[in-house]
Amino acid sequence: MNCQHCHTTINPQETGYTLCTHCELTFASLLMQAARDVTPLTDSLDATLHPGGHSPVRIQPATPPTPIRLEVLDLIDLLDATTTELRERLNGVDALTPTTTPPTTLASRLLDCAAHPRLSSLPDSGMYMNQIQKLSQQIDRTLDPPEQRREIGPCELCGSMLTAGPDDQWTICQVCNREQRTLTAKLHRLQTLCFDQTRTGTPSQISKAFTDSGITLRRNLINLWATRGKLTPTGKTNGKPVYLYSDVYRLTIAPAA
Repeated sequence: MNCQHCHTTINPQETGYTLCTHCELTFASLLMQAARDVTPLTDSLDATLHPGGHSPVRIQPATPPTPIRLEVLDLIDLLDATTTELRERLNGVDALTPTTTPPTTLASRLLDCAAHPRLSSLPDSGMYMNQIQKLSQQIDRTLDPPEQRREIGPCELCGSMLTAGPDDQWTICQVCNREQRTLTAKLHRLQTLCFDQTRTGTPSQISKAFTDSGITLRRNLINLWATRGKLTPTGKTNGKPVYLYSDVYRLTIAPAA
C-alpha cells in the first residue's frame, strides 16, 4: 500500500496504515504548529495589528472598538471546522452526526489530533493532511506577509522581467531559472534608460532609478543642475519638468563637464 500523501510504499508489515512514518510525523508537526499559531492568529483579528504575528513583540492587544479582519475570521472558522471534523473521524464518529462532546479550545483539539493513535491509520488521513497543510500555509501568509517584490529589470538570458525584494542580493528568473545578481540587473535596466535618447523622467523618478541601482543621486542635485543651466527640461508631466536620463547620466559620471 502507498502513502496517501507522498505515495511512497508503506512497509507491508505495517498493515492498516494510510500514511508513512515521515508523513505521520509531518502531519503531527503541522497540527502542533497550528495549535501554537491560534493565539497570534486570534490577536491578528485586530485590523490595526502590524504584520509579523509570529513575533510576540509585534502583537498589539485589541482595544475596543477596533475593526475586525474578516479574512482572518474566516480562516479561523475554517481551521476550527476542519479540526473538529478530523477529531470526530479519529474518534470513530461520523463527522455529520451531531455530538454532545464538551466544548474545548481550538488549540487543545489540534493537540488532541496530533497525539491521536489513529492519525496515520485513518482512511482519510491524506486528505486531512493536505487540508491542514494548505491552512498552515495560509496562516503563515497572514501572520508573516511576504515582502513586497517589484520589477528590477529584464533577464540577461531570456529577457523576462525579474522581480526581487528590497533585501534580496540574488534573484532567479521564473522562465529560464537563471540566477542573477540583483544589483547587476538594476544596473542593466538603468543602462537601458540612460542610453535611450527618448527616455525622460522627473527629478524624483530619475533619482530613484539611479539610487536603486547603487548610484546615489539626490533629487535636489538634479534640480540644482537645472537651475545652473546644466540640464534643459524636455517638457512637463503633471506640471513637473522632465529631463533626459542620458543628460543626467552624463552629468553624474562627469559633473564638471
